[in-house]
Amino acid sequence: MIKGLVASMSLTLILVFGLLFALLAGLAAYFNIGIYATVGMAIVLGLIQWAIGPAIVRWSTNMVPLDHREYPWIEETVHEMCIKNRVKIPKITIANTSMPNAFVFGRTSGSATLTLTRGLLSNLTRDEVKAVIAHEIGHIKHNDMVTMTIVSVIPTIAYFIAMSTLFNRSRNQGGGAVMIGIGAFAVYFVTNLLILYFSRLREYYADNFAGRQIKPSLLANALAKITYGLSLQKQEVKSSTLRSFFAVDPVSSSYEVSKFASYYKDQHISEEEVQKAMDWERRNSFSKFGEIFRTHPLTYKRIEKLYQLERSLQSNI
Repeated sequence: MIKGLVASMSLTLILVFGLLFALLAGLAAYFNIGIYATVGMAIVLGLIQWAIGPAIVRWSTNMVPLDHREYPWIEETVHEMCIKNRVKIPKITIANTSMPNAFVFGRTSGSATLTLTRGLLSNLTRDEVKAVIAHEIGHIKHNDMVTMTIVSVIPTIAYFIAMSTLFNRSRNQGGGAVMIGIGAFAVYFVTNLLILYFSRLREYYADNFAGRQIKPSLLANALAKITYGLSLQKQEVKSSTLRSFFAVDPVSSSYEVSKFASYYKDQHISEEEVQKAMDWERRNSFSKFGEIFRTHPLTYKRIEKLYQLERSLQSNI
C-alpha cells in the first residue's frame, strides 16, 4: 500500500508541475518575455505562499499554546511518538472551538505546529485522541503539509494568467492570447482536481502511519466520531485552504451522513451504527462522484483501509 501511495503522490506532483511549466512556456513564447522570467515569477509566488501560509492559518484559527498542566499526557504522547519516528517535536496549540478536529502546519517539518481542538479533547477518548495525534505526526514525518502549501498556489497562477489574457482590454488580443487563456482555465481546473487528489492520498498515507503507531481501529473510531457523530452540524472555516489540513474536512463531513444524525446525538457510536453509515455511504453514488472535489477521502474508505491494516498486522504477529 505504501509504495503505491508514494508512486501515486509523486506522479500527481509531476503532472501538476508539468502542466504549470507547459502553461508558462506557452505564455513566455507568445508574449516574448522569456521562460526564465516567467518561471521566476511562479517561483516567487510559490515562495510568498510558503512564507505567509502559517500566518494565514494562525489568523484563521483561535489557538493558544498548550497548557502543560491541563493536558500533560498530550505533550508526553507527542514527544514519545516524535522521538520514536525521528521527527522534530512540533509546537503544540489548542484551538478554542467546539469543532472536533486536529491539524498541523508550518514552513518546514522542523518548524511545524500541531493543533488540537477543544471539541476533539472533550468528545473523544484519550486513546482516540492519541490516534489522531499519530495521524498528524504522520503528516510531519512525510512533510506533505509543506508540499500542500506550495502546490496550492499553482491553480491561482493559472487563474491569474487566464483572467489576464482573456479579459485584459488594454491590449489588442489575438487568437493566440485567447488560446492561452482557454488553456490556462483548463490548467486551473485540472490542477485543482490533481491537488485535491494529492490531498486525499496524503490522508491515506497519514492514516497508515498512525495505524502502525497505535491500534488502527482506534483511529477508525476517532474518524467515525468526528465525521459521523460530531460534525453533522455545518462548520464554518474562515480559510478554504485550511480545510485540506484538518484530519477530517469540517465542511463536507457535515453533509456526509446527515441521514443518520439521530443515531449520533448521544455521541456514543456503536460498531453497528458505524457500519450502517458506511454501507449507506458506499451505496450513495452522489457521494462517490463528489469525492473528486473533496480534500479528504470518503470516511468509510478510510475506515475500511484501517480495518484492513489491523487484520494485516494481526496476521503478521
